Amino acid sequence: MGAKMGSGDGSPMADINVTPLIDVVLVLLVVFMVITPLLSSGLPVDLPLATTTVTVNDVGQHIVVSITHEGTWAVEQEIVTEENLIDLINAEYAKNPERSVLVKADRRLEYGQVREVMDLLAENRLTSVFIAAGKEQ
Repeated sequence: MGAKMGSGDGSPMADINVTPLIDVVLVLLVVFMVITPLLSSGLPVDLPLATTTVTVNDVGQHIVVSITHEGTWAVEQEIVTEENLIDLINAEYAKNPERSVLVKADRRLEYGQVREVMDLLAENRLTSVFIAAGKEQ
């Protein structure tokens, strides 16, 4: 009294049920569609535009330092001050020393405000710094 397997002549059944596969793929698609917008690092800023940019999907390879229009500084999502900026960057480096620093500054800021952060990074031997920019249309 076993289950019938294949045809009566002992050959395996050739039909494959793809419905469960399609269900799993659709669930994964929805999960990625929901999670992808949450992967952006740093605070939301209005980036300056550049004619030539390199598109990089940030999946954790950068320590993001954000500077908002109001002058707020942040490392990843955590608001920082001038006194604890380097400590938080060093803590992020301790987690993964292969990461680089990415500065995301609002386009409405004056150059001096961005340069203040860059100088602070340079004074602490953080000289491999990338600057984020949006692509001009």
